[in-house]
Amino acid sequence: MLTLDPELIQHEPTVLIEEEPALEIALPQVFEQPVLGAVQRGRLLHLEALVARLYQGYQQAPEHGLGSDYQLLVGEFQPLFDWAIASWDYLLSTEGCRFVPRAGEHKAGARGDYRAVTDKDFSRLIHAMFRRAVLDFAQAPDAPSLGQYLRRHFWPMTLDAYRRLDQPADPRQRTLTPYSYLRCVPYQFLNEYHQDLVYGVVERLPAREQSAVNAYFLHFFTEPATAEALVCPAEEVQSLLRGALVKLLVSNRLVYCLLRQIERY
Repeated sequence: MLTLDPELIQHEPTVLIEEEPALEIALPQVFEQPVLGAVQRGRLLHLEALVARLYQGYQQAPEHGLGSDYQLLVGEFQPLFDWAIASWDYLLSTEGCRFVPRAGEHKAGARGDYRAVTDKDFSRLIHAMFRRAVLDFAQAPDAPSLGQYLRRHFWPMTLDAYRRLDQPADPRQRTLTPYSYLRCVPYQFLNEYHQDLVYGVVERLPAREQSAVNAYFLHFFTEPATAEALVCPAEEVQSLLRGALVKLLVSNRLVYCLLRQIERY
């Protein structure tokens, strides 16, 4: 540690140091949600009759969806869609990012099973929640008009659907986290040396401990799902994992650390 001689400092001229200005990025910015004004344009008359007719057609032929007239509802409630899309920054700053499984072109050149939700995904979510709200209103309305129903239920439904995106596609796996864009089943390390090292060392563990590590760490299973896969009580799974980690901590600390970091994903 660098130290200064007090006697030398006394003979030096006084130096005034200006205090550093506060950083504007010291704290993450939290966006405010826009105020919800009008939810509809007010151009479409007899909305509730239209909803009833659309739902009747949907019951008779669900494979055809809600029919072409459904777009009339979408156009009528465009102000609601605009407000919800404008709430994207607010949602990100208050709820954080969510992840969805990669599909199609998103798989090209990617090693993780998940990718971050984008504004386009959020737009699709909004439309899905609107459609669901229309169907719910048609079956059991708790408001005198569709506009009032949407004002009361649309955002809570959207928020709940967004929050539930932290649940992985495989119900056996642990909840998704902010690191989940790195997740891959079975887990693959970015560095081939780490990949070969971990799998080589884990293969030398006793069979039961190896199975427990493989399920819990490398496949992200929850403890109950790991216990089900190994056909044993949850207490035994904890004992197997604890025993395996102790062996790895003693014999190969790097492998131990690499496995423990997977728990964050």
